[in-house]
Amino acid sequence: MALNVALVGAGGMGMRHATGYIELRKYLDDVRMVAVCDPHLESAEAVARVIVEGTPEEPKVFSSLAEAMGSKEIGLDAVDIVTSTPAHHVLAIEAMESGLHVMVEKPMGLTLTACRLMQKAEESTGRVLSISENFRRDPMNRLARALLDAGAIGDAYFALDFSIGSANRGVMHSTVWRAKKDQAGGVVLDAGVHNADLLLYLMGPAVRVFAETDVNDRERLLRPMSDQAPGLAAIYTHRREAGGEEVGDVVEQDAVDTAFASIRFESGAAGQMIISDASHGYGLGDSVVVGSEGTLYRPPSRRGSSPRIVRDDGSVVEGDDLLELVPDWELDDVTSSLWDGELRMSSYEMDFRQIDAKIIAIEYMDLAGAVMDGRSPEVGSDEGMAALALAYGVMESGEAHQAVKIEDVVSGKVRGFQDEIDRAAGIVGC
Repeated sequence: MALNVALVGAGGMGMRHATGYIELRKYLDDVRMVAVCDPHLESAEAVARVIVEGTPEEPKVFSSLAEAMGSKEIGLDAVDIVTSTPAHHVLAIEAMESGLHVMVEKPMGLTLTACRLMQKAEESTGRVLSISENFRRDPMNRLARALLDAGAIGDAYFALDFSIGSANRGVMHSTVWRAKKDQAGGVVLDAGVHNADLLLYLMGPAVRVFAETDVNDRERLLRPMSDQAPGLAAIYTHRREAGGEEVGDVVEQDAVDTAFASIRFESGAAGQMIISDASHGYGLGDSVVVGSEGTLYRPPSRRGSSPRIVRDDGSVVEGDDLLELVPDWELDDVTSSLWDGELRMSSYEMDFRQIDAKIIAIEYMDLAGAVMDGRSPEVGSDEGMAALALAYGVMESGEAHQAVKIEDVVSGKVRGFQDEIDRAAGIVGC
């Protein structure tokens, strides 16, 4: 039996999820997209047309999730929420309390308070809550994890994760809410939650974090998406943004744009995470894990490049030689199916949009498998909250000028930075 899903949100991520669904239907039919919802009906219709052209489905178009849930003809089982972050918890809770399973884009919620409310609804309704975290699903990150688990570099000493570049004083993804603190904007939260989840995936749970944070570029120019993120522009042209801002406007940014964080993991390993889009004239992207017998260099996610290991003597292990270090490692059945039946690989060649679509297809199958098999999703509420707690832990530490425990961010004991966001959004809860 296929899972009938409504796509809620028809902006840039909505179009990306539509292409992920189309990719999934080339190989599997466990999910059926039966509705697309967005208050901007022209955006919803644009996404629905793409789905009609690429699959046997003809999703109905609705202006809201409530309208879709009120339609008896579509037989809704689940929703895929790809709106801006402030709406995640509102829509997810509404859906779960109406008996629907939920997949929601990262970050899981606006704050950890919102996440706790989502988890409470999940527990009370018994519905599945799955988080669309994509970096860990890349086959090359699966291989990196297998290498670490197999002891290919010995005992892990520390991890470094650097994502330093310049947005040229533009607004991230040409989306105004991404410049605003009270909407969980800024590269450290909106993109950094990816880095946080991948660090946790590779290194295990984090215990505490100490960070310094800044807002360096407070005046940002709202440029066309084709200038700000040309690689994504083609799938964002149909979207409609709320608010009255127009291309060429100056946007006041109060969301953190730079963070330097030191992390201690439960294993005893240390970590350093640096994120900025305000580094003009200097850029660095690197992710390594250093161990007692060498260093694992992890390539950028969604590129298909091989990880590599460098030993003390300068020898390098990469490509198919890495597979000899993990003789029993194989991709899961869903990922293997999407990668044309490949069970073991050390690299692959594919353009970004196709990789992106395949990984989103995996996210849909994680939701479907959890619903149909009665299991927890790979990235559920615990994992979603852990990643967001690490990202928000950076913010909380930066504001408090002291180290914070991750468990205190998850529980709400530490929440000074988030209080303003909760007040602005009217979030009251556990």
